Amino acid sequence: MLQDTAYLLMLAAAIIGLTFARSTGKRWLLTRRLLILSFFILLSILPIALGRGEESSLWIDFGGWGITKEGSVQALKTGLRCLASASSMMLLLQLLPLHRLYTVLRSLGTPKLFIELIELTYRYIFVLEETAGQIRLAQMSRLGYQGSLSEKFQHFGMLLSRTFILSQVESDKLYLGLQSRGYEDEGLRSSSHNSTESMNHFPLLQVKELSFHYEDGYEALRGVTCTIQRGERIALIGHNGAGKSTLFLLLSGLQSSWSGEVYLHGQLIRPQERVSLRQQVALVLQNSNYQLFTPSVEDEIAFGLKNMGLREEALHDRLEELLTRYNLAELRHKPPHELSEGQKKWVALVSVLATDPEVLILDEPTAALDALYTERVLDLLEQLHLAGKTIIISSHDMELASRFADRVLLMEAGKLICDRKAPDLWSDSILLKDKHLPQPWAWRTRTHQQVPPRPIRTELQQYHLPLFLSSETLPILLVGGGKGIWRKAQGLIERRIPFKVMAPTLCDELTEAARRGDFEWIPRAYTGISDVGEARIIILGIGDGGEEYRFAQELEAAGYLFSLLSDATRGNLQFGATAHKEGITLSVHSDYRLPEITQQLKTAWSETLPDGFEARLRALSQYRQALQEATDEAERTRLRQAYDKLKESLLQDTIHDRTH
Repeated sequence: MLQDTAYLLMLAAAIIGLTFARSTGKRWLLTRRLLILSFFILLSILPIALGRGEESSLWIDFGGWGITKEGSVQALKTGLRCLASASSMMLLLQLLPLHRLYTVLRSLGTPKLFIELIELTYRYIFVLEETAGQIRLAQMSRLGYQGSLSEKFQHFGMLLSRTFILSQVESDKLYLGLQSRGYEDEGLRSSSHNSTESMNHFPLLQVKELSFHYEDGYEALRGVTCTIQRGERIALIGHNGAGKSTLFLLLSGLQSSWSGEVYLHGQLIRPQERVSLRQQVALVLQNSNYQLFTPSVEDEIAFGLKNMGLREEALHDRLEELLTRYNLAELRHKPPHELSEGQKKWVALVSVLATDPEVLILDEPTAALDALYTERVLDLLEQLHLAGKTIIISSHDMELASRFADRVLLMEAGKLICDRKAPDLWSDSILLKDKHLPQPWAWRTRTHQQVPPRPIRTELQQYHLPLFLSSETLPILLVGGGKGIWRKAQGLIERRIPFKVMAPTLCDELTEAARRGDFEWIPRAYTGISDVGEARIIILGIGDGGEEYRFAQELEAAGYLFSLLSDATRGNLQFGATAHKEGITLSVHSDYRLPEITQQLKTAWSETLPDGFEARLRALSQYRQALQEATDEAERTRLRQAYDKLKESLLQDTIHDRTH
């Protein structure tokens, strides 16, 4: 027996020695883990060493009970086996990255359930570690662990108990994260056989009198009725406890029961058929830790793809495409718990997009994100919207909601109390004040809040308000330094209209014009409405349609006149093909976006003006002024005759002669 124990001791020592030898750094961390592991193994084997016997058979006697010699040897052997097994896993992790280890286990035919349990356990350890760390920091910030030894043990006991309680809550949320990524849906497909044509006749999502009670009787939703159309961008707002998260869970098929009716593409979805919702509606949870549970970023994205039924080459090709498209190739083997909050949110978002959902729901999409990842997430949402996705977000940030949404739903105490177009709601300062919601800055600063700006249109706009406005009272800013901006700048330069160009670099033509002093160059990139300054007309031509559209939303909300070179139909003004000659300004515009036609018409019509035409116009204007000021009837008659004669001569030379 002692010989067996000696062999086990030698085996454990050899494995631990190899583990330290393979550890290239942070050996103190490895030592700490071994000590913690040994402590828990010791606690686990103590009951094995305890027993009842004669005093001679007990190493430590507690009145007939104690640590027996035979039990001690058995406990030691058990502990050494546990230590050797755990050390073997540590050694394997030193030899192979975790994601690679799981791949090897799968190739060896290890049962899938066993591997999934290991993956989830591994991920959950770090969730618990983070939770315990946050609780300990909170205790220390309130002078914890500074008293006597007994007080320190008391504080540690509070830490363990609170971590245990929170772990139950965290496990439920982790399970929701698993479900949101198709954990229970592998191989399942919607039973609906509706064609695309027939589905387009129905709203994308619809709920009628939707209610929901939690097990403790709390009524989270009360008779919610709303319809969601394809391609909408919706912000769901309201205070904590309003029912936003519960509504999201129901819409994405993550609650097992409800009362009321839920329709997807016009088809009634019963609770037992909620897998149909999960296949079309993807939810990104507020806390990304609940949605990331595999050993690597690559595995996170592959998880949903596998649940869609992709295998081998198809899985590999789709995975590589997603990693490349969303700039995750460099992070593919990194464990999710080692990512920054912004990276975690990005991976969580991409992991649900991998399943190509029709509707994307995001609960507080920018919570805990820095400015860089906030912009990255918003830019991605904009691209997804332009690609036809329906996107719904919840947020306590009214600035974010006003920047993103075309429609706003307001919830209170489980009820949907307001469903309005975004401009109508943001301009209603009375409603927002009554509901204790801040009005977005752009709406607070508008001169006439009772006239909200129209949302940027995506259909063909008709421009039938020809105006010639003062360039002095409406300064112009051109954003961008490419050829498109140069074409706009040419007309302004010809008319000697002052303007500014904001761009880090300029094309050759703009560079030469700037050298001549034709305009003021601001050599930096445009970042948003704060860069507009005194300008009232802004032309966006930065070469990035998504960025231009985002900037245009800010300008629209703040009441500016603007145009997008990437898509002129999305602006609220368009420049005509303009020429100025002989005292006449011609501006030609087509309803059909044909600049090559309007440019030629402008040139042809301006050439009909004969030389010296401006001098005759000036004389005609003087006759008109004199006619208005004359009081003598004979003088008025003379001036009228002279005016009519000169006018007819002008028209004869420019119109009548050219119509024959």
